Amino acid sequence: MPRSADRAMVDRLLWRAGFGGRPSEIDRLARKGVPAAVETLLAPRGRALRGPAARIDGAPLDPVNAYGHGVLWWLDRAVRTQHPLVERMTFNWHDHFATSNDDVGDMKLMVAQYWTLRRGALGKFRNLTRAILKDHAMQRFLSLSNSEKGSPNENFARELFELFTLGVNNGYTEKDVREAARALTGFTYDWDTERFGYDPDSHDGGVKRILGRVGRFTPQDVVDIAIAHKAHAPFLVEKLWDYLSPRPCPPKLIRSLAKTYVKADTDVRPVLREILNHKLFYAGLAEPDMVKPPFVYVAGMLRLTNGAVDDEAWRWRLDQMGQVPFHPPNVSGWESGTAWLSTSSIRARFDAASAVLYKSIKDGSISSRQTPQQAVASAMAATGRPRVGPRTANALRRYAVTSVKDRTDDREVEHWFPERQRVLRHLLLAGPDAQVC
Repeated sequence: MPRSADRAMVDRLLWRAGFGGRPSEIDRLARKGVPAAVETLLAPRGRALRGPAARIDGAPLDPVNAYGHGVLWWLDRAVRTQHPLVERMTFNWHDHFATSNDDVGDMKLMVAQYWTLRRGALGKFRNLTRAILKDHAMQRFLSLSNSEKGSPNENFARELFELFTLGVNNGYTEKDVREAARALTGFTYDWDTERFGYDPDSHDGGVKRILGRVGRFTPQDVVDIAIAHKAHAPFLVEKLWDYLSPRPCPPKLIRSLAKTYVKADTDVRPVLREILNHKLFYAGLAEPDMVKPPFVYVAGMLRLTNGAVDDEAWRWRLDQMGQVPFHPPNVSGWESGTAWLSTSSIRARFDAASAVLYKSIKDGSISSRQTPQQAVASAMAATGRPRVGPRTANALRRYAVTSVKDRTDDREVEHWFPERQRVLRHLLLAGPDAQVC
């Protein structure tokens, strides 16, 4: 068995850089040690997904044409992934380049954007941003398509600087935005043929001044200029840190990560390696402080219980929790941290755990001879041996004793011993410890 300290660190690694780990996966990586576990995540091998694809009412998912199936399709991929960091970073980039189908109105384009994000998930940020510039869902979302010389649309230029590369009011001016918008003209969309394209005659080929540089810049030049700006590297590495840790990134570490990023020519893999091996990433193992985003919480719960996406209601449940893939609330993406823990969203998490456990234990299925210790051990095994703190462990032990005390009538035995197991499992899946990692 791996050391308990290594196991706790790998458990955190798989929650923050993935969607939680199954016990066998945690033990296997913990035996290798944390540095080797990190390398396994950074260089995944083999098939990306495990097991059969999700089905609803016996039929395969149709993410493009069936309402809500795009959400279920991505959730299924998160549940079955064997490349957790790739899938988690794909979701992080979805938040970073937040694009909503509420405005795009075409799931085919949204699924295509998913693959764009996934291909670039662990690669060079410059290449990913260039790809996003040409992504049709993004072009529609931020009005890049049919932005023409003479009347350029500033939406993408503004968000490129403010949200994607530099940060709010960080090193650019309104004139930079206007000039960048001129350089970004030329992309087209024909509503009759439903085709995207690029028309050089619609592009403003004049001289522009952007972030201190002067030239007849093209759309791709704008991306390169923004990423070359001195404010970009610190902004991007701090954003990556924030996706993986709730603790403020110390200035010294930001400088180190930025240096790594620049030396790697915008490759995020070395930056992720430094973050995932840093001691601050593993601080407070006994008292976790990162609230699991709803999508991560649900995918992880299904992974731990060997569950499957077999219910269309998961789309609705994620909506109740406040996070629906392909539908971020705005171009800034989702809030994080304690914003996930409102009264209504906590109730939704509680109900989600109930859905996972629904019909898992029938009355009469648990013997009255099961001891309290056996009941707790059974609940832990059924929920993937999740991390529990001392208070939760004590509560589990107390409940395991008091819940069936003096239950001697046959009808009481038939109900209350299975009920004890249901409640123990529910507390492990939806209690306070289950909300953080």
